[in-house]
Amino acid sequence: MLNELIFEENREAVVRLSDRQISALEDVGRRMAGRADWWGSERKTKQFGVEDEATSVIGIRRRMDGGQSVVFRNVAGSLRIGDLKLQIKPKIPLSHFYYLMRRSDVAPRVDSASIDIGRSHELQELVIAWLVDEAERVLRLGLHRDYSDYTEELAEVRGSIQPIPTALANLSGRAAVICEYSDLDEDAAINRLIKAACGEAASDARMGSLVRQRARRLVTAMAQVGPLRRSDSRFQPTRLHSRYSRVLPLAKLVLAGKGASITAGDLAGRGFLIPTPGIIESGLRNVIAGALAPRDVRKRGLRLVEGGISLNPDLVIERGHTVGDIKYKHFGGEWDRASLNQIVTFATGFGAKRGFIVGFGGRPDARMSVQARVGDVAVRKFAWDASSDAHPEQSANLLAAALRAWLE
Repeated sequence: MLNELIFEENREAVVRLSDRQISALEDVGRRMAGRADWWGSERKTKQFGVEDEATSVIGIRRRMDGGQSVVFRNVAGSLRIGDLKLQIKPKIPLSHFYYLMRRSDVAPRVDSASIDIGRSHELQELVIAWLVDEAERVLRLGLHRDYSDYTEELAEVRGSIQPIPTALANLSGRAAVICEYSDLDEDAAINRLIKAACGEAASDARMGSLVRQRARRLVTAMAQVGPLRRSDSRFQPTRLHSRYSRVLPLAKLVLAGKGASITAGDLAGRGFLIPTPGIIESGLRNVIAGALAPRDVRKRGLRLVEGGISLNPDLVIERGHTVGDIKYKHFGGEWDRASLNQIVTFATGFGAKRGFIVGFGGRPDARMSVQARVGDVAVRKFAWDASSDAHPEQSANLLAAALRAWLE
């Protein structure tokens, strides 16, 4: 019988797990933390809440009563370990999470997708359905072709001859030359990433048969693309890969989330966990940029001359006239010292007179005006209304109106 437990990210829950289940979870937590490079977050503080430390995304603390306190750190998704299923929900309502995810640089910014986000679908179903949609679009446009290096035994010279291997082949009685050459084909890193992600989707028994069938067709259509290589995780797209702008982040997300293959003794399972802060940061930045247009809004770093310290606010408006930072957390009614110090430092470094932070709140917190002044810098907190009964579109409009009014 399947036993299901529901968690909220970053919130401890008391459960009772067997030693094998604990061992499996500890292994998954360590390996998922080590695969953070797939998502490509620039700051581990944004992903895991601990600077320069990514030991595990799952914290397990044994209790005196024989139970365990378990916390999932800045990840959402699900895990299946034997007959135990763990659902990890985002810290904001799913409707708000999906709304911001669709406006991030991860998911396609379209209103039509294979899964209706208003229904109660699991996170991996949504991400994989988006992946398949976007991979099919790229395939229709044509796969990117790049030069690949080959070393082969040929009947005629191509490229450069490898003299020693060729001599050895001739001495053994084979009339052949060993050549190194480059060829323009579809076996490029970006295509290997897409194919590998579609392969994961095709093998996921939890997905519907139609999505799996479409994913298998994609893998078959990419027959000229080779298997994933270790170095592919470091691939960085250029303007030549513009048609991959939607599908590549989704592929990396699927490969990161699907990295949780669980084995502990005779206990086996599968999992899908994705880091959430980068998704929320990207989605909120795009919402704010759209609301403040034609003002220039972007993420930008500033390296200080002395001390080797960099300032990296999430929002730089009009080249530093105003700076802001995004906090994936629920706000209370007062400033916390760390956030206040950080935004004042950002504003001072950029020479800005105003700084703000954006986070989440429920009514009445989302409507509050929390302002302060430190020297010449005026700072303010803005909260996205993440109440369970608030519509995400309305929350976006309220935040946009408050920001515009403050900046005018």
